[in-house]
Amino acid sequence: MVAVLPRFEVRLRDEDLEQLNRTLPWYAGTELADGRILGSLDARPGKRESVQPIPDKRIAKLDATLDLADKKVLEIGCFEGIHTIGLCSFGAEVTAVDLRPINVVKTAVRLAAYGYSATVLPLDVEDSTIDLPDYDLIFHCGVLYHLEDPVKHLLRLLPRCRAIYLDTHVAEETANDATLTAEGRTYEGHEHHEAGWADPFSGRGTQAFWLRASDLVGLLEEAGFRAERWSEREERNGRRVGLFATRS
Repeated sequence: MVAVLPRFEVRLRDEDLEQLNRTLPWYAGTELADGRILGSLDARPGKRESVQPIPDKRIAKLDATLDLADKKVLEIGCFEGIHTIGLCSFGAEVTAVDLRPINVVKTAVRLAAYGYSATVLPLDVEDSTIDLPDYDLIFHCGVLYHLEDPVKHLLRLLPRCRAIYLDTHVAEETANDATLTAEGRTYEGHEHHEAGWADPFSGRGTQAFWLRASDLVGLLEEAGFRAERWSEREERNGRRVGLFATRS
């Protein structure tokens, strides 16, 4: 087992923090131990305008459920490293991946500023040629609803883990404006327009397919998982659910 490096105390000078905040295109801000902000709270009106908590309550619940210490965790879509630090704070051995190389850079910088270490890599999770190792947990937050083929992605991913946390937008149960055929089955759902590569909150393509929650749970159960619905809420872009699933 690869040992998780301990957290180191980091003391950034004001001028160094200012340079980091000015140089990198941040879209979220977190509070350092001394109260200063790393990142940005005004990069986009109406989007991440408040300080993001570390650790997130979902990660705290995962630790209470699984005990994340020494667990091998794959984080899908690390964005700017906020959840990465949260996972590391409970002693997890984290591999964090993101489609955008600039997000990998920002995640590495935020990890360093907080004194944590993780493996951070650029990765297109819809690239079926990449062979993934096994993980104790896959933390999958805010990514599935950006994918062109979420079914193919999940069928490839699920055999690689013992547990998975999925936080994603889903289609309404009556949604049928789009269909997706994967592994000989057809799924009805919703086609969502993506803003393109220039938008940091979009996927790689111009369209994404949103599964119905019932089909998402069905995919998990058919892969041998027992799924629990930890959260469900309505957001401005639609319904969002948090699912935690373990191999039954």
